[in-house]
Amino acid sequence: MSRRNSSAAGAGVSLFPFLSILCCLIGILTMMIKIISDIKAQEQNKRDPQELARAQEHQQLRADIKKQQVEFEKIKAVLKQRNTAFVELSELENKSIILRKQLAETKTPPKDSDTALQKMLEQLIDQIAALKKERPTLERQLADLKAELEKRKIKPDAKPQPVRINPMGSGITRNTVVVFIECNANGVVIHDKSGTKTSVSAATILTDGKLTRVFNETKSAREHIILFLMRSDGNASFRVAGGYAENKFNLRIGKIPVPTQGEIDLSLFLRN
Repeated sequence: MSRRNSSAAGAGVSLFPFLSILCCLIGILTMMIKIISDIKAQEQNKRDPQELARAQEHQQLRADIKKQQVEFEKIKAVLKQRNTAFVELSELENKSIILRKQLAETKTPPKDSDTALQKMLEQLIDQIAALKKERPTLERQLADLKAELEKRKIKPDAKPQPVRINPMGSGITRNTVVVFIECNANGVVIHDKSGTKTSVSAATILTDGKLTRVFNETKSAREHIILFLMRSDGNASFRVAGGYAENKFNLRIGKIPVPTQGEIDLSLFLRN
């Protein structure tokens, strides 16, 4: 009995050597980490002050370049909107000349069509007067923006990234008739499903026939919504257009913020 116990005790394995080796390894690794940390700290303290200054200047330059790029995108978008307003004014003036000529050539007594033509002419004259009143301000802003571009020496062909509008969470169904209207500093832009864009100056929102026609067509749909795509500078235009849609046509409206001045991408909405 005693022999069996003694042999069993002799066959046992002691973990002390393994644990001692493990403790030594941990101690060595700890010492190495401490030495490396001290070396790094000394290298940081011994860095050339000029090198640190250059690194800080480089970081500041990168931040300035990024900020100027954002400002350039805004300037480009505003320039495009100003040019659109000038083109619209020229088109209205041409239409006014044609309508005046048609009225002058009419020899028969006025009929219903002539009355409608006269009303259209009056609306065009009102729109032209409003745009002419707004034109000096637009020209000053355009000159300032062009001067700013020359001052910054930024290439005019650079384009901001497009902004994709996400329909998730909007509550819109397949049967809902959706009309997209962009609001910016110059007025509103009607986005058609075919990709066509129609600009309406802020001065002519309440008198523009295209916007009135869109609101009337939307009103006839059982399920509808006017989604205003809000640029950062479009609050004033939204107050006029949104109030016009709600109060005059009893339309349901909504707002979607557009964070940058890039082109608006509605493909996620229109693919269905």
